[in-house]
Amino acid sequence: MTEIRKLDDKVSEVAVINGDYSIGIFTLGAILHKFSYKGHDIVVGHDRYEDYIPDLSDAYFSEVVGPFANRIANASFAIGDRRFSLEKNNGENNLHSGSKNFGSKYWKIESTDESSVRLSLESREEGGFPGNHHAEVEYSLSSDGELSISYSVSSDDICPVNVTNHAYFNLDGTGDIKAHKLTIGASRYLEVDSALIPLSVMDTAGTPFDFQSGAMIASRRDGKYDHCFIFDKGGKLSLENDEYVLTVSTDLPAIQVYTGEFLSSKAPGKDGKTIGAFSGVALESEFYPDFPNHPDYPGFYTEPGKPFMSKTVFHLVRK
Repeated sequence: MTEIRKLDDKVSEVAVINGDYSIGIFTLGAILHKFSYKGHDIVVGHDRYEDYIPDLSDAYFSEVVGPFANRIANASFAIGDRRFSLEKNNGENNLHSGSKNFGSKYWKIESTDESSVRLSLESREEGGFPGNHHAEVEYSLSSDGELSISYSVSSDDICPVNVTNHAYFNLDGTGDIKAHKLTIGASRYLEVDSALIPLSVMDTAGTPFDFQSGAMIASRRDGKYDHCFIFDKGGKLSLENDEYVLTVSTDLPAIQVYTGEFLSSKAPGKDGKTIGAFSGVALESEFYPDFPNHPDYPGFYTEPGKPFMSKTVFHLVRK
């Protein structure tokens, strides 16, 4: 069952309910503000869409980030003999496309059915990224707890695209995620510098980045991660506590795991809860960060007639 509730002249809320599972979507930023099983919500965020607005270009709660998620070094890149300068919103670098990213915009409801909603966005050339973009995202929910997020982005110019959803998850629904167990099918990760710009591809074996057999988040590095893990073929990620398991699979080559070390909010969280450090973990399916400045990194460039398309599945199960 899908229900649409118009909140004001700009924003609607879409609820999709399928059996014991439900999701909630705001058309602002295509925000996934709820993913729950029998009312147990695992998404960190706010009750009202207005409370997301102060954090749209800071914490990026649950928004669809584009055209480029993650960091671009020195806020610039080149395509052939053309060089593009971006907004410097993370020191000298560009993070999540800057203040003009897809998550700060109002999306349109294109269609719904009993188990899904499809939203669209027209994003004119801005923020330094070339081309006018037509973006679509479809949220689809199955009765056994699979939330599929499908993306499509087309452009009238050549442009690097790296789109993701920036939801923070907490399987407890409250407190922090340090005791959550994390398992990642990744034998490689990206080593980064102090500004979190990638330096090189490294093996995870024998390092604090080896989660192939699973480990509690806080058991290494004091739980502090903001790193790109490179999936092995068929690899996936799982997050679990005593009651629930959330599994993430994607057709993209990597996932950025941010455990929320600096997470905060300018507004109260759901039910008035405080959102602070380690309140949730972001699991951002993606190409490698800064790939426009690394010819050897996998990435994708839209061009006329060549859209970006991707799908990521979050599967929530109660043990």
